[in-house]
Amino acid sequence: MTHEERMSVFERIDIGCVTDALIHYGVGGWTKGLFPVCPAARIYGRAVTARFDIVTPPRVEITPLEVIELCRPGDVLVWNADLETNLMGGNIFAFAKRQGVGGIVLEGHYRDSDEIAALGGEVFSRGPSCGSSPVNFKATAETVNVPVTVGGVTVRPGDYVCGDRDGVMVIPVEYVDDVLRQALCHMDWEKAVKEAIAKGYTAAQMKEVYAGGVKLPRTGQ
Repeated sequence: MTHEERMSVFERIDIGCVTDALIHYGVGGWTKGLFPVCPAARIYGRAVTARFDIVTPPRVEITPLEVIELCRPGDVLVWNADLETNLMGGNIFAFAKRQGVGGIVLEGHYRDSDEIAALGGEVFSRGPSCGSSPVNFKATAETVNVPVTVGGVTVRPGDYVCGDRDGVMVIPVEYVDDVLRQALCHMDWEKAVKEAIAKGYTAAQMKEVYAGGVKLPRTGQ
């Protein structure tokens, strides 16, 4: 699939079916403790990563806004900023939305909950914090688009992330096409299961329905 085709699938797919596809292939990972500002927020896209820490000379810091400008429309920012205080707020999120960013996954905290919620709430993090981070807690050119860890899962630049109020999952880019195809099959199976339950099937009858899910092999296997 092209990136555009993948994004079209993500737009209409059930996030839970992506989880089931990852389980089927034994790939990917699920973050722990990262949830959206708004329960209805949904996120999916290609990861642009950054790791933040204390920057002192001779290292040269770059601002969060400069990191955002590296994104293409639909990309998702994935930031490792493990602080008890906040790294970003409403203005940074507004700048990201203007850039067309699909959302932010943050190993850390944010502020300005109401402002972020009014813009869609697609910030997944460990929650709000009113405290500010040090002024030199930034990324550098050497810590952008490198593997980072968020919610206990490693994300590489170019991997795909998706999530909703249940949390965020990571799909390695080399598996994403197979995962999306399997997730689409699983959506059809989920529909059949729901219809059977609505019709009053017994547990014994449901065994046949549950056995009817299509399990696709990996491409080329």
